[in-house]
Amino acid sequence: MTGLSRESGDHAIQFSVLGPVRVWRGGGELLLGPKQQRLILAVLLARAGRPVSMHEFVDLLWDGDPPSSATNAVHRYVGALRRLLEPDLPARSPGRWLARQAGGYLLRVDADCLDLLNFRALVDQARQADAAGDPTGSVGLFTTALDLWQGRCAADLEPVSSTRPAFVMLEHEYVSVVCEAADTALRCRRAEAVLLPLRRAAERNPLDEALLARLLLVLASDGKQAEALAMYEEIRLRLAEELSVDPGAELRAAHERILRHRFDVGAPAEAEEEGAAYGPPVPAGSMPSPAPSPRTARPAQLPPGLPGFTGREDALAQARALAARGGGALRVLAVDGIPGIGKTALAVHFAHQVASDFPDGQLYADLRGFAPDGKPADPADILQGFLDALGVAPQRIPTSPDTRSALYRSVLADRRVLVVLDNARDLAQIRPLLPGTGNCMVIVTSRSRLTALAAAHGAHLLTLDVPSPAEATNAFLERVRTSRPDATAREVRPLVERCGRLPLAVAIVAARAAAYPERTLHDIDLELSTTDHSLDGFSDDNLDNDVRGVFSWSYRTLGPQAAHLFRLLPLHPGPDVTAAALASMAGISPHEAVQAMGELVRARLLTVRARNRYRAHDLILAYAAELAAQYERDRPAVRSRMYDHYRQTAHAANLLLRPGPQPAAPAAPLPSVTPEPLADTATATAWYTRERAVLRSVVEAAAAHGDSRMAWELAVTLQMCQQRMGWWHDWAATMRAALAAAGKAEDAEGMARTHHGLAGALHSLGDLPGALRHLEQARRRFEQLRSTTDLAHVLGNIGVVYSSQEDHVRALRHMEAALDLLCGPEPRHLRAATLSDTAMTRVKLGDPEGALRLARTAVVMFRDLRDLNGEGLTLTIIGQVFRRRRDYTRSASYYERGIELMRLAGNRGNVAEELMALGDVRLDARDVAGARRAWTDALRSLDDPDLPLAARAREKLALLDTVEEQREAASVI
Repeated sequence: MTGLSRESGDHAIQFSVLGPVRVWRGGGELLLGPKQQRLILAVLLARAGRPVSMHEFVDLLWDGDPPSSATNAVHRYVGALRRLLEPDLPARSPGRWLARQAGGYLLRVDADCLDLLNFRALVDQARQADAAGDPTGSVGLFTTALDLWQGRCAADLEPVSSTRPAFVMLEHEYVSVVCEAADTALRCRRAEAVLLPLRRAAERNPLDEALLARLLLVLASDGKQAEALAMYEEIRLRLAEELSVDPGAELRAAHERILRHRFDVGAPAEAEEEGAAYGPPVPAGSMPSPAPSPRTARPAQLPPGLPGFTGREDALAQARALAARGGGALRVLAVDGIPGIGKTALAVHFAHQVASDFPDGQLYADLRGFAPDGKPADPADILQGFLDALGVAPQRIPTSPDTRSALYRSVLADRRVLVVLDNARDLAQIRPLLPGTGNCMVIVTSRSRLTALAAAHGAHLLTLDVPSPAEATNAFLERVRTSRPDATAREVRPLVERCGRLPLAVAIVAARAAAYPERTLHDIDLELSTTDHSLDGFSDDNLDNDVRGVFSWSYRTLGPQAAHLFRLLPLHPGPDVTAAALASMAGISPHEAVQAMGELVRARLLTVRARNRYRAHDLILAYAAELAAQYERDRPAVRSRMYDHYRQTAHAANLLLRPGPQPAAPAAPLPSVTPEPLADTATATAWYTRERAVLRSVVEAAAAHGDSRMAWELAVTLQMCQQRMGWWHDWAATMRAALAAAGKAEDAEGMARTHHGLAGALHSLGDLPGALRHLEQARRRFEQLRSTTDLAHVLGNIGVVYSSQEDHVRALRHMEAALDLLCGPEPRHLRAATLSDTAMTRVKLGDPEGALRLARTAVVMFRDLRDLNGEGLTLTIIGQVFRRRRDYTRSASYYERGIELMRLAGNRGNVAEELMALGDVRLDARDVAGARRAWTDALRSLDDPDLPLAARAREKLALLDTVEEQREAASVI
């Protein structure tokens, strides 16, 4: 099989997800529509022919906060994709590509039309070539496969694609193949062939030590030892600065190999570390020989598999691929994840699946790495049990741990045995228990990510996340099938979500449901809801193995500062948190916070969601909240520092995005509050984008806890970015929460400003009567406060709303009243904006000369103020003047210049509005293709498909489709 060809082949359509999501039909690339639609296509491609459930689509598009119309929106997007892929498809026909299945959809693809499946096919061929003794050919196939990657999976859909499991798992698969290719290349001395893919992978994963270790070895093997050593120093400094840790064992081992000029895989790094990997050499004559016929002993120590085990297909596929891999290297699968995620269940289930491939037996040991008593198992004791099970007489088992480990490897040297090491703590505990040859396979589970094991022994790392909603629901149904044969997925799903889809919690609740069949599932759900933010509903008779118990095993390993930060986590209202935010909450330095959070990550109580973004499972947060109620007495001060952290950072971002006076500027930061460092407009916009959900949650939390001033000050600070980015629902929600808090506190200024802000959000959402009601409230309150500038702002906005209602005479009267109040030199921003709005109103009143005069004055003012958004918006008003004059060429030119300036300013909402107007200009000029491009771009600029503006764009595009279909039908006749 050759690489993917987009120009030829049996398939008329070619798909690409290894990089930006792209589709070609007949050699021409297709426009894939708005972001939400592209996300749906991306996840279908990432699943590569397997179904995606409706719940997964909804969760992907709306991240746990879907609108009531979410399911219908998904169907609309899928319908649009179906028409895009097959434009000639008759109505209601299922089509060739998109199919309904299992309550969701799948995309019918194969290796000839999807680059991901082509990549996997080439990787399989590379492994087969290596197993057949052709490592050089294997390297060529590996590099052909890796060349298909043009960036991260669905790279054009970040940040969503960099955090969602469907896409992140593919990135892990890519990194694993890069490492495998590097190992093969080092064995056959073809390092130069894999250097470029390694560099690319390391750029995307700058903290993956296993990957970096291979890059160092490949550089050195390719004659670039100096670069490799310099890079090691850079990595060491980066780890120290960003994570406050030293290089791990795999990086140190690679560094040692380079210093000793031993780069090939045949020179194991562990043999050159101090003390050697398996202890000192055993003197001649001191090694007892095995018992005469130990082969008669075939241990079968695997614990019973979980009855009705379901799901985890991706993880099992990776495990099966590793088990099937040939070659002389030991196969090691290291499964990690948070407490209760189902690591042991997966490991044991898989071990039973492949047990027949290891006819000489299966060994199992619980290493108690995170045991309740804090005492991990001694590897020497485990070796004693293993050797006994393998038929070695007790008197022949050495007392020295190193000698015992050497005997263990000797006994297994010509056997095919599967070894399962459950609940491991670290490499030091695992290393003596590893066989020495590739005849055997080892499965390790641990709460820690065992990167050192990957580096030193080539382990395949497999991180488990919570199962999908469908997998978790099926697991629950399997557990209650006997006692509740009529239970349905619809009944079970709320219970599963209440468990946060954590397999241990699901198992406990399912066991309760099975034990008490007389109670309805709805009653059990109600019982769990009454223990919200508590783990009482997830208790088990086995107190050492209920949810609270397994979390406590990790908590006990923490140092004092990490334990303190863990208890503060539930006080943060957002879906994830940064080190700087947690540092402000704890009143410590960001450096100290990074160190403590690294400890939490290693204990698997915190998960790295993206670079410098951390989150914890809901049930882990519930456990932390219980501890906080017990030990944290200063929670109000913690919340105040958290609110101030976001308030200060948002204010700093606003100063970068629009220099000049800001409404409700904050006082100096509270002691120990460290705002996020923002360097320029790009980092300010990126910060707002990353923190979008967090900022809304913080405003709502401040309002709920009675900190009304902080709530409305933060809401007022956020509204500029929410308006620019088109986050109008967020804008309305934060203003409503802040208005309620200000009203409860009888805060006159807060009520005036939040009425004003809510009016702006409602105007953007198309609720013009609601906007006028709130503006009249704001007007009355600012008059009482005698705030002339704010009153002028409100009058101008009333004029804008009247203009939207086509009452241009009344609009002009309010805008001119606002300009009368702004007769002084300040504030220039507000005067320029009001001049711009007045110019637009004069256009609509048929006064183009007056409009041009005002608009040109406003453009000069905005240019002096370096306000790209204001200047761009005013240029589109001049474009409107020329449209009225039917000079469509000049009109479009002004619109395009204005839209470009607004893009540079990052104002996606205004860009979408003016793209809609540009489309109208293009249509006036009979440029149908240009109109379609403008309206399609407008739709792409909006994240929310339910916004009125998005609906308008779809209506206009649908109208164009209808006109073109009628025209084609007429031409046929």
